Amino acid sequence: MTIIIVLHILVCIALILIVLLQAGKGAEMGAAFGGASQTIFGSAG
Repeated sequence: MTIIIVLHILVCIALILIVLLQAGKGAEMGAAFGGASQTIFGSAG
């Protein structure tokens, strides 16, 4: 059980780092992704 928790934490940290690195690389992809999420949530509410 402990191995699963440690693995889960490592995967979470890795995903956070990947997202932060991608957000820092290019604002164009971030803006495009942000615009897409706004249209998805904007149509709902």
